[in-house]
Amino acid sequence: MIFFQGFLLGLMLQLSVGPVFFAVLHKSINEGFSEALKMTFAVALVDAFYICISFTAISTLFKVQYLHKIISILGMIVLIYFGLTYIRNANKKSDAFENKNKSNSFINGLKLTLINPLTIVFWSGTFASLIAANKLIGIFNIVIYSIGCVSATIIFLAITSLSGKYIKKFINIKVLKLIDYTIGIILIYFAIKIALR
Repeated sequence: MIFFQGFLLGLMLQLSVGPVFFAVLHKSINEGFSEALKMTFAVALVDAFYICISFTAISTLFKVQYLHKIISILGMIVLIYFGLTYIRNANKKSDAFENKNKSNSFINGLKLTLINPLTIVFWSGTFASLIAANKLIGIFNIVIYSIGCVSATIIFLAITSLSGKYIKKFINIKVLKLIDYTIGIILIYFAIKIALR
């Protein structure tokens, strides 16, 4: 039961579709299912990392306004960088359609998720609140709940990766370029949204 509670919490985070979802979908369409899956495992690893540090004193540092601002600025810069990269790559796409220069999907997933302030604040805040409210008691329950959360990330993003593989069959190079531009703009939008908070 505790696993499914954690799974539902993790699914809630994934269903609030953000930059990571679009990046994984884009990766799958452009570079294939296996590359998107590598990115998915990187995202899950970062989620697990933030869940682990939410049990330490470090999580209270994220509540310090000054540090929170620095994390937000770094997150904004990374999202703008990724957004501009998608737009730039759209201009370079040729009729060959298949992306020959595959980027390091795992590292990209780590970078995008590590610096995403939404991920940091969500996991550190959520677990700190659950523990403070005595809703998670005992190390065993905490571990099982955490595994449920991370499993939701893996399953949701694996399904996203798989859907990208099938979407690719129905699109041509013009649509692919449009997807690149759109995802680039979406990531820049998320960056601006972070900046305005």
